[in-house]
This record gives sequence, structure tokens and C-alpha cells, in this order.
Amino acid sequence: MLERIIEALKKGAAKSSVPVSPEVKRLAAAALMVEAARRDNDFSEDERTAITRIVGENFQLTDVDAKTLVDLAEQRQKVAFGESIFTRTVRDSFTPDERKDVLRMMWEVALADGQLHRLESVMIERLAREIGLDKAASESAQAAATAKTKH
Repeated sequence: MLERIIEALKKGAAKSSVPVSPEVKRLAAAALMVEAARRDNDFSEDERTAITRIVGENFQLTDVDAKTLVDLAEQRQKVAFGESIFTRTVRDSFTPDERKDVLRMMWEVALADGQLHRLESVMIERLAREIGLDKAASESAQAAATAKTKH
């Protein structure tokens, strides 16, 4: 299944106007969240749980489907150039509002362990630019994530 999704992503990345399925969109978003969480070299169970909860809430998935999605996103770490494939998919196939939602989700993941590590922050800022969002959008997404994680 992962191979089929990766192939769809590669095809979509090659042609920026190719629409992608909701499943591919969800995997791309989850993969970027996993990448953000791993950036501090400590992918904690709290972060994994947070990603599972976040994708479940945002994509209306069952607990089992959310966990499966996160497992697939983790497997993508083994795919050469995976991050660039997923980044292009988000940039080229998501609406501006969907890209902002993904950015907010990444900030939520980075804040899940109670600490915002510099590497996570730098990586999310870089990804924001790569998916076509400016600093103001990133700051807004970070503020929304901070407010949400404090409740």
C-alpha cells in the first residue's frame, strides 16, 4: 500500500497540477508532522500520540485509521527524497487554507512534548516557506497551535 501511495506522490510531484486523492493528502501531511517531530532526534511517544490524535481529529479518522496513517508516515522515512516529495505534494495539491492547517498541525506536534526545540522551529519555518507560506502565516499557525495545546 505504501508503495502505491509513494508512486502516486511521485507522479503528482512531477506534474504540479495533478490532483491527488484525500489519502495521499493525509499521508503527505502526516509525513511532514513526523519529520517535524523527529527533527530534535527524540521522536517521543508523546509526539507520536499527538500526531495520531491530530490526524484523527483533523481528518475525521478512527483511532485505528489514524494510527495506521502515522505508521505509514513513519515508514516514509525509508524513502529516498521522501520529505521533498511530501513537501511538493502539500505545496502543489493543497489549497492555501489546507497548507495553513498542515502548518498549524506541525506546530502542535512540535509543542506536544512541552518544549519547542530550536531545530523543530527552524525546520517548520523552512517547511512553511517550501509549501508557499510566509512568516506571518507561520506565526499565525504557531499562535493557533500554542493556544490549542494549552487547553
